[in-house]
Order: sequence, then C-alpha cells, then structure tokens
Amino acid sequence: MSKRFIATVAFSSLFLVACGQTATESIHSSLEEAAEIENEGFDEQQQPMMDAEEHEAELYSQIVDLDMDAYDEIVRLADEAIASVGERRELLANEQESIEEGYNVFENAVADFSELEDENLLNLANDVQEAMDNRYASYQDLHTIYEESLNLDEQLYEMLKDEELDAETLTAHIEETNQKYEERREATEQFNEHTTAYNDAKRAFYEASDLEVRFE
Repeated sequence: MSKRFIATVAFSSLFLVACGQTATESIHSSLEEAAEIENEGFDEQQQPMMDAEEHEAELYSQIVDLDMDAYDEIVRLADEAIASVGERRELLANEQESIEEGYNVFENAVADFSELEDENLLNLANDVQEAMDNRYASYQDLHTIYEESLNLDEQLYEMLKDEELDAETLTAHIEETNQKYEERREATEQFNEHTTAYNDAKRAFYEASDLEVRFE
C-alpha cells in the first residue's frame, strides 16, 4: 500500500499598487483568482486523501494478518476499505473541479494578453500561458492514473473477500497495483515540476510588469 503523493498548487500574490495598463491589472486579477480557487479547492483535498490512503493501508495490514477462520472480520474490514476508496473518489472529483474552474478563470487572463503593448511583457505572458497549459495537461494525466489506481485498490479489497482467492492471483494484482502507484508517483512529480515552472513564469511576468506585488 502506498501513501498519497502530495501535489503542489500555484502560488498567490498580494496586489498592492497598480498603475498604467488596465490590461496588466486585469491579468493579475484573473491569475490570482485562479490561484485562490485552487488554494481553496485543490489544496484542501490533499490531506483528507492522504489520511484515507493511510487508513486503507492499516485496514489492509489487518486483513492480511487474519486467516479465513476470521472471514466475517475480513469482509467487514474490506468493505470499510472499499468505502474509503469511494470517499477518495469524491475527493478526487472535488480536486478536478477546482483545477478546471481555476483553468477557466486563467483563460480570462489569456484573453487580455493581446492588450499588452510591451513586447517583452507579452513574451513573458506567453511563457505563463505555455507553462499553465503544460501544467493543466500534466494534471489530466495524473487524474487519469489516480482513477486507475482507485479502481485497482477497489478490486484488491473485493478480491480479499473471496474465500477461493489463490496466492498467485493476489500476487499478480498487487504487482499491478504497485506498478500503478509508481506511475502515479512519476505523474505527481511531473505535475509538481510543471507547477514550479508556472509559478516561476508568473513571478517573472509580475516582476517585469508595472504592478507592485508582494509574494506569499
């Protein structure tokens, strides 16, 4: 069983003073609204998901320590783990919803990029868009892999309730599950790398703009 790999979110900044281009102010507003949506939605799912995974790992350990004489207890523990998987599915749906909502707000900033008159600032804005698009795509990959991992976890707990389950079948499924965990770890790292790149691009844009911002 594996613990949740924590994914990072986009940083937010405080807008202190703005002067000059209205487009720059509007872009800042949209970017920060997108970051706030993620911070309030995506980030708050992380700890409950990790807690649920740790709980399932404990249940799994209890199950494998039992023999078939305690079949009713095995079923009870497996059903509890399956319910936990369902809770993680809900958390994952909430996570994705905040990512999608944040990205939609981000596109409002993109719509204002064409209003930028400074060529260097426009290039930096395009860097922000490219970094966000890469990050968004990497999240879609992560989300798909996590869903597949959930399915394998649920199948494992269902298998553990089978009184006729043989060791070879169980071992093969555990190997497949562990492989999916490794894919999820790699996907999380990719998402975190793209998040860092996006944060760096956004910071560079802010520092080159006429906005006075304080980073949190």
